[in-house]
Amino acid sequence: MRNFIANDQNNVTDTKMIDIPVSNTTRMRQTRRKRRSRPAVERFHDLYESTGELLGQGSQGAVQCFRCKKSGREYAVKIIKKSVDYNRKKILKEIDLFTHCQGHPNILQLNEFYEEDEDFYLVFDKLKGGSLFEQIQKRGHFTEYEASEIIKNLAEALAFLHHKGIAHRDLKPENILCETEDNVTPVRICDFDLGNAIVVEQESPVTTPELLTPVGSLEYMAPEVVDAWVGDAFSYNKKCDIWSLGIILYTMLCGYPPFYASCGRNCGWERGESCRTCQDLLFEEIQEGVFEFPEQHWSRISTNARDLICHMLVRDPRFRYSADDILEHPWITEPTPVTYLATPGVLSRNSSCQLLDAYAENAMAFNRRMLSQLAISESRTSSSSVDSNQSNPFFSPTVPRHCDNASFIVGEFSEDEDCEDEDEEPTTPIQPAKESLKMKLSLPSSKLAQRRMSRQI
Repeated sequence: MRNFIANDQNNVTDTKMIDIPVSNTTRMRQTRRKRRSRPAVERFHDLYESTGELLGQGSQGAVQCFRCKKSGREYAVKIIKKSVDYNRKKILKEIDLFTHCQGHPNILQLNEFYEEDEDFYLVFDKLKGGSLFEQIQKRGHFTEYEASEIIKNLAEALAFLHHKGIAHRDLKPENILCETEDNVTPVRICDFDLGNAIVVEQESPVTTPELLTPVGSLEYMAPEVVDAWVGDAFSYNKKCDIWSLGIILYTMLCGYPPFYASCGRNCGWERGESCRTCQDLLFEEIQEGVFEFPEQHWSRISTNARDLICHMLVRDPRFRYSADDILEHPWITEPTPVTYLATPGVLSRNSSCQLLDAYAENAMAFNRRMLSQLAISESRTSSSSVDSNQSNPFFSPTVPRHCDNASFIVGEFSEDEDCEDEDEEPTTPIQPAKESLKMKLSLPSSKLAQRRMSRQI
């Protein structure tokens, strides 16, 4: 403690500063006073109140709407329970990925997060438009120009992620959100639950690690990811996101996916249950990588759009477009026809919005995921006959009832690519596909299609 004492000499005030010792008792009193003046640590529920609106449900937790008590603004809050088997490292990795993506207009923004005794709270911007296909179906009209703008938004986001060494690995319509209720653009990518951790090396500022764990939603998995899943390969790279984007583009333009499989039995696949036959059949379709543009559905769609799809859905990732290549394609850079597409009607008629979105948010998906893992393990040691005399039901004038629901498998995440053992043997690179990269376009009723189907019998 410092005090000032004044000495009056010759009518001149001379101020001197001297040190006065402070007793231990005084120090203790000052410490207590400081502690009492410190504000209490604010918890999540001190700052936010629930509106009661459930925005989504996943295997890790729920996404609910909360209102900031101070500003009145609504946010989407992801609540992750600290259950017995929760992975704290994985949650912090997702938070880190969102932190690296701050400021990008086509990636969902994480504002803040709270870790408390029982829960994690991740506070995101709330977007009013909902998921991509849900918005397309709700509006009732959709043009090729709008599809081009959506792909441009998504390619810009992927280019940003890939340049930072991040692979999303679960790109699908439900992880693409529209900002407003009135328009389908702009869109933002969300959910980095399966994204890889960023690796920084001395030789390069960032690098994408070798991806080892086959994860994602089955209908949007790239062939090399399926190869890793079934044990035919050991690794893959970030171009798996480009394949997923190609599947989304194909489906946006016609209303149905390019690859589909059904065993034709009442197996429960459409209800979110496991069916090894359906799963294996779809694996084979994706690994073969052959798709078609049926003239009755694609005649009004531009040649540039088809050309871009053919460069994105390439079996060998070495020859597949990158995100930068997509942004330089004429369908993106040149004026796109304002052609009204049949997509909203097809989505509504075939319940394809539920087909492509619902089951990843359904509680059954968790049960199916676990059963599917068991089925895959069994398939590696035993073989089963597959009844493959089923063509894609979306090509038929009347869609069978058993095709009205979804079929999703979400792979289990592991930290293999984030924390590999030093003594682990180097992985074998994926061998290039020997088959021709030229797309074989034919209707399911053609001889070529029948020959392809017969090879699976």
